[in-house]
Amino acid sequence: MKLLASSLSIELERESNLGSSKEVRSDIGGEYQSKEVEAYLKEYDIIAEMTALYSSQSNRIVEKKNCTLTEMVNSILITFHLPTCYWGEALLMANWILNWVPYPTSNITPHQL
Repeated sequence: MKLLASSLSIELERESNLGSSKEVRSDIGGEYQSKEVEAYLKEYDIIAEMTALYSSQSNRIVEKKNCTLTEMVNSILITFHLPTCYWGEALLMANWILNWVPYPTSNITPHQL
């Protein structure tokens, strides 16, 4: 439970840096469905939303990140004239770059959280 609470607090801090409300979105995988987690969410007035399984379209933040990563990967491959077999390496590099870019509302990077 401590690990999950720590994970939730990091995610909530990340969300608050983006200026959004206290909410947790999860698919129906079960990680946020125990009685302890429900009590924790209720104690801190956190809204839990369940999304459809395997459907990132219902989570706007994830969908935007997926689009950004896809565009960055394509740019890397085209700029450096790389074959598509390097798509995975380009994806890792794009994600590494994004983790070092600060949030617009603060000078904190995802890597620092």
